[in-house]
Amino acid sequence: MPTPLLLAVDGNSLLHRAHHAWAASGDRDADGRPIWGLIGLTVAIAAAASRCAPDAMVVGFDCGRRSIRRELFAGYKAHRPEKSPDLLAQLEAAPGLLAAGGVPIVQESGYEADDVLASAAALARRNRWRAVLVTSDRDAFALVDETTSVLRVVNGGMDDSPMVTPTDLLAAYQVPPERYRDLAVLRGDPSDNLPGAPGVGGRTAARLLTTFGGLEHVYAALDDGRTNEVAALAGPTATALLASAEGRCTLAHTRDLMTQRDDLPMPAPEALLLPLDGVRLRTTLAARGIRLGRSLWALVGEERPAWLPNGFDKAPSFLPGSNRPWAVSTWFRRDTSNDVSTTGPGDPATLRGPSSRRRRPVRASCAVLPGQLPLF
Repeated sequence: MPTPLLLAVDGNSLLHRAHHAWAASGDRDADGRPIWGLIGLTVAIAAAASRCAPDAMVVGFDCGRRSIRRELFAGYKAHRPEKSPDLLAQLEAAPGLLAAGGVPIVQESGYEADDVLASAAALARRNRWRAVLVTSDRDAFALVDETTSVLRVVNGGMDDSPMVTPTDLLAAYQVPPERYRDLAVLRGDPSDNLPGAPGVGGRTAARLLTTFGGLEHVYAALDDGRTNEVAALAGPTATALLASAEGRCTLAHTRDLMTQRDDLPMPAPEALLLPLDGVRLRTTLAARGIRLGRSLWALVGEERPAWLPNGFDKAPSFLPGSNRPWAVSTWFRRDTSNDVSTTGPGDPATLRGPSSRRRRPVRASCAVLPGQLPLF
């Protein structure tokens, strides 16, 4: 019997991407409320389900009222610009809308969707399931293991998005998954305003970790008087920080903020099982002006539509001058096996630019060189 697969989706990550990519559509419901991000989010979830064929699903969202990480560090994400009112409205509406449609939702006070993904992976592991985490955030790479993969959403849609396994992560970063967080701590995370070691980027961090075996071993080498060995790789400024108590305290604080909680309260596995109730889901979405029809087939347990050639699914696009977002189709590849490792080092890929600006599907071919992973 195949091992069950849990699909865990970062709702905030996908909604942010959809809001910016689909803004040109200007779609609003009958009350004038923006819905283009909600449409894009729902389509992305359906496309991920059609690609991965999961047995269960959960969608995680950030808590919009408070952030425990910001309470611990006032500078956490403080440099980011204010969200637009349209984006805020859709972020606020999304959890309730999906939950009303029967989609399993987790949103825990003070925590983020990243923590929901980590908790979902832990839930799957405890039940001897596999997990695929769907997000555009590299932080999830720290959760990769033999049973957990990350479908990292990139420009071009689900078909162009790499499925990151331990082998892929090692090829891309030269460190195994269990050392990815050490690499992220040394590199820092400008997007979250988290400091790393000065002058240390991803390549330097990988060299340090490959040479010494982990951040704690870098510290041990410094404490053993092997300063010159560390400085030869990291430079004098970073080495001085790594050798100091204050610098180690700063990096430990960065690690705490980067580490996802994997013990959030989660629904029982049976509450996450697919298929969803198709009538309930479509009726709920239609009440907000979101009509996806057969595009939801993988979520609601329907047969693959006849218009799907060779395992491909169809996603929305736009026709010039048309208010119907499904008027032109582009295609999403579906993994028809139970092997979630669908992208490996050096696999050829077609990178597709976003269609929202041109309001039509665009395909641009870009060969991936041997040993290269796309868009990491």
